[in-house]
Order: sequence, then structure tokens, then C-alpha cells
Amino acid sequence: MIDTELEIATGVVELHFAAGLPGFPHVRRYVLTPWGGEESPFMMMSASDDPNLGFVVVAPWVFYPDYEFDLDRATAERLALRDGEDAVVVCVVTLGEQASDATVNLLGPIVINKSTLEACQTVLASSGYDVRAPLARAA
Repeated sequence: MIDTELEIATGVVELHFAAGLPGFPHVRRYVLTPWGGEESPFMMMSASDDPNLGFVVVAPWVFYPDYEFDLDRATAERLALRDGEDAVVVCVVTLGEQASDATVNLLGPIVINKSTLEACQTVLASSGYDVRAPLARAA
């Protein structure tokens, strides 16, 4: 189980996705920066390889404190994670026309090795989590 709080949100962090992200396999380098002001839990994950590509992300526990999952062995090995303490988890936020329309992808979290900054998006196929979980419901 991974339950590590996001500890890298205070500065600029360069992430590497060896296989890219689904839909963007050619983009492998991203920069993670705080987004939305000092008190904001949100971050911007901007593609270094494509200046027009970026994602708002957030630690899932900010809105879903009971969020948990077991990381599959292949993903843990790919990221060289020995245990949950080595990992940071963020989820992609989809913004709507109004703040109440925002959703978070709990089905496909991004897992980051906080030592190497290698990252990948994994799919929790049998978890019951939603790709568009409402943030307004959770707030």
C-alpha cells in the first residue's frame, strides 16, 4: 500500500516517464511545480518536451483521505520501489467550466519514485475507482 504524503510540492521537480503517459508516449520529461498559490494543494506537471502540454495534479488524499491501493509488482520493479515509503502519488485533475465541475482520475494515479524521480501512470483496473471522481463531492 502507498500512503506517503506528497513531499516534493514545494519546489521545481523534474520527472522522467520512461514510457511516457498514455496518449503521449513521445513526451518523457515533465516539470512539477506548485500551482494556485501558497496554500494550494495543486501542482502543474508541464511537459519539458512539449511546451503546449501540461496537467494539473494533486495528491489524492487531499480530497479522498481513504484512497488506497496495492501497487502491482511490475510497476514497483519498473520504478525501483522497495516499499511505499519510496513513493509519491499524484492524480490528474480535469478542470471544468466551473470549479464544481472538476474531477480527479483516481483510477490512473501517477506513481513517482521520490529518490530517482522516475514516474509512471498505472491503472488500478479492479479497484472500483473512477477516472472522473468529483472533487466537489470530496471537498
